[in-house]
Amino acid sequence: MVRLCHQLALECEELPRPFHRQVMAPVVPSLGCPPRSPRQLTLPLCPQVLVLGGRHISLPYEFLVPCLCIEASYPHHDSPRSKHCPFRDQPDAYGPELWSSVRFHDYSASSKDQMAMVLSASCPLHPRATLCWREVAAETAPCHDVPNSTASEEEQAYTLDKVDVHPQLCFRFSYGNSSHVECPHRPETAWNVSVSVRGLQLQLHLTSSVPAAFSAALCQRHGRQCEPEAPFYTVTRPEGSAPGELALLLPVHVLGSCVLVWRSDVHFARKQLLCPDGEWGV
Repeated sequence: MVRLCHQLALECEELPRPFHRQVMAPVVPSLGCPPRSPRQLTLPLCPQVLVLGGRHISLPYEFLVPCLCIEASYPHHDSPRSKHCPFRDQPDAYGPELWSSVRFHDYSASSKDQMAMVLSASCPLHPRATLCWREVAAETAPCHDVPNSTASEEEQAYTLDKVDVHPQLCFRFSYGNSSHVECPHRPETAWNVSVSVRGLQLQLHLTSSVPAAFSAALCQRHGRQCEPEAPFYTVTRPEGSAPGELALLLPVHVLGSCVLVWRSDVHFARKQLLCPDGEWGV
C-alpha cells in the first residue's frame, strides 16, 4: 500500500478529501528526487518509491508543503510502515503553496486594542509574526515593517496588544526564507477623521467607537514622505463617555501643509495623512 500523508509530531495524517488515496502496489522503499508534474506525484520519483515490475503510480495532492510524505506498507494489519519525506529540504515547498495551505482565523478586536490570529495548517508550522502597514488597501501593495512588533505565539495563536486595529495594519508571517502578509478581515475601523479649512487653521473632526487619545501634527509633504513637525496636538475621548465627534484645531504657518493623525494611547498605530484641497481663507 502506498499513500501520501502530512507528517505531524507523532503520526503521518492522511490528506483531506479528495486527496486521501491509498494505492495497492508491490513496493520497496528507496530514496529519490522531487515530483516531475504539478499536483501529483508519479512513482517512482527517481525513485521515491521503487515500484516493482516497472509500474508507475500517480498520487494527487493539493499543496506542496514541507511535511508532505510518502508512506509504504504491506496491506495486512499492523505491518511495518516505511516513510520518506523528500520535500523538507526543497525550496519549492516553502513558497506560495505553503501559505495557501494555511487558514488564517482573525480574532482582532478594536475594543481590546489587540491583533489576534489563529492558524490552521497542514504542517506543524510556528512562523514568526510581526506588524507591517500598507499605504493602500491592496493585496499587491508593499507592506512596511513596524519595528519591535513581534507577536506572542501559543499553539499557533498569535496576539499583540496595544494595537490600533486597522485593515491596513497587518501581520507578516515569516517561516524560513518565506513570508506572507495577512491583514485583519474586517474592513471597518474604530475611528475616522476628516479635515476642513477655517481661515489659517485646520479643523479635524474625529469620531471614535472606543475610548482613545488622538494626536495630530502638521507636516510638509516631500514625495511619499510627510514627517510630523512639533508641536503635537492631542484630544481624548475618555472612558465612560458617550460616542460623539471630537474637534481639534491646528494653526497653519505654511500654506499647503498636510496633517498626520494617529492614536497616541497605543504602542502600534498607523498614521493617517490628510491634505486639504482648496484655497486657504483669510
